[in-house]
Amino acid sequence: MNKILIIVLISLLSAVTASSQLVFERIGGDTTYGTSDANYAYAYYKNNGSSPVNVRFNRTQDILPNPSWTSSICVGLCYAPFIHVVPDTTTFPAPEPPVTIMPGEQDTMDITFYSPNTGIAHIKLRIYVDENPSEFIERDFVLNVTSVGINNISSLAESYSLSQNYPNPFNPNTSIEFSITKSDIVTLKVFDILGNEVSSPVKNERLNAGTYKVDFNGNNLSTGIYYYTLSSGSFSETKKMMFIK
Repeated sequence: MNKILIIVLISLLSAVTASSQLVFERIGGDTTYGTSDANYAYAYYKNNGSSPVNVRFNRTQDILPNPSWTSSICVGLCYAPFIHVVPDTTTFPAPEPPVTIMPGEQDTMDITFYSPNTGIAHIKLRIYVDENPSEFIERDFVLNVTSVGINNISSLAESYSLSQNYPNPFNPNTSIEFSITKSDIVTLKVFDILGNEVSSPVKNERLNAGTYKVDFNGNNLSTGIYYYTLSSGSFSETKKMMFIK
């Protein structure tokens, strides 16, 4: 009886040790801001221990705004949207082997979204020890696709800044880039030459630190000069652009 208890304890301790070796972190914050098309949310995983760890990835939540959206787990390759555990455990005649992470090894994976329209997707993904699925780390992957398309270019920003739109003059589309150094509420407004607000491409959105690109469409505007203003915390900057039909 004592021998059986010792074996069980050793097995449990090994699983706990394997789990404690793992690192699983999002790259660029929990929320990704994208445009209507394919979008990607990235994470990295690492083995900080001294022995190999066998792992799989399990999508435990797949909340999408409508049936036209899909999400796929990509680890080495991208699996079909209906496969929730990768490497796939449902293959015949045997499951695919788990991912083996060697000591000190680090790699990246992503959730690939097909997002043809606006909305917010919320995915929960866990990395777990193949020999003991109760030992896991779980992370949130949120994609926010807005009507204007706020695209997170980088999670790094040296200072608050607002760039000149490109192209300028434009007809009908142009892009505006800006950077913020910390998570904050951001507003980007467009005004006509008389100071009337004609559009609000970013309206009180909480964004993580980073550099962003906003796609702006001027179809509803008349030919002329316009001003766009970025406000975030105590930072505010205005630039001029020209729309020509």
